Amino acid sequence: MPDYRPLPAKYEDEYDQFLRYAFRPEDGPPSDDDDDSPELGNRRGMFDGDDLLCVCKHYWFTTNIRGDWHEMAGLSAVASPPESRHGGLVRKMLVESLAEYRENEAYFSALWPFSYEFYRKYGWATVNKCAHYETTPEALDLNIEPAGEFRHLDADEWELLVPVFDAHSEEYALSIDRTEDWWRERVFKGWKKDPYVYAWMQDGEARGYLVYTINEDDDGKRLKVWEMASVDHEAHRHLLRFVQYHDSQIETVELYYTPETTDLLDIVADPRDVDCEIRAGPMFRLVDVPRALETISYDAETSVVLRVSDPLADWNDGTFELDTTGVVRCDRTDADPDVTTDVNTLSQLVAGYHSVEDAERFGELDAHEDDARADLSALFPRQDVFLREGF
Repeated sequence: MPDYRPLPAKYEDEYDQFLRYAFRPEDGPPSDDDDDSPELGNRRGMFDGDDLLCVCKHYWFTTNIRGDWHEMAGLSAVASPPESRHGGLVRKMLVESLAEYRENEAYFSALWPFSYEFYRKYGWATVNKCAHYETTPEALDLNIEPAGEFRHLDADEWELLVPVFDAHSEEYALSIDRTEDWWRERVFKGWKKDPYVYAWMQDGEARGYLVYTINEDDDGKRLKVWEMASVDHEAHRHLLRFVQYHDSQIETVELYYTPETTDLLDIVADPRDVDCEIRAGPMFRLVDVPRALETISYDAETSVVLRVSDPLADWNDGTFELDTTGVVRCDRTDADPDVTTDVNTLSQLVAGYHSVEDAERFGELDAHEDDARADLSALFPRQDVFLREGF
């Protein structure tokens, strides 16, 4: 019977081989010079005796949900070689992963899917969308008066960026409280090459920053902005000015992953010079429904009975009464449900991605009475969600 356990160091090469075959098989087997594995995160595997069958990695975040900080597990690097597929091993590994999160009191989980359909059938759901822009440096000529200064930063200056990141993130649910290691290893370092990091400074303080790479493809050189954050609109415009200053070097500008707005179309002189595409972002799920619902904050005092279905975690499958009058409680009950939902849709509701009305339109949520719909709307109003981190 396969078992789930931490990955000993002696399996690191095999782990790298699994990931390379799963996500970049066209590159061929790894060589001794390859280093595909970032240091952060905890590796796990499914074993048959000493034989490694499939792997994953867990990250541990502190994230903002409903105005408070909560522990959230990040699931990544789920991979199995072809000889281990279609036998239920990955499903079992996901169940064991959720059980580990639950044991560690991380009642929320997020991931970046290789397939939305695959993870949707296991209870995860899309939690935010993002905007992806492509344009030219000339289109970003905003005709603004230069101010402040631009400064190239290295990893030892990461603390300069924290106030900017926090100010830019405070309006979004699922923003992460970044650690020093995360700044150093995942912002100032890249998967294949390290990015440039520049800040726009004013009066000795960073007011905005850019993380970007420059590559060459068939259409010329491309400046790809991986992350851009600013404390206000003025700082944002100066960051765009900085990108525009590359007009003698590059042909294309790509703003890779930004919150789901189309503001750039209103900022530039001619919006036809900007291609804007809205894409699906990461996925999210409740690890432990009653404990998750007990730990978050509410602005309404009421009670509602929820019938929840979960295809992966049997501890979530059942009927629960959420009572927010006084001490918040969420317990199993034999009462008739006011609301029927699956864990996917409930997760989107908790995160703030959907309003109750949208959850009924797009998800699997049925509020049986108008009063229940109103109670649920008061408990879970919609919020702007943007999980920025890639993992």
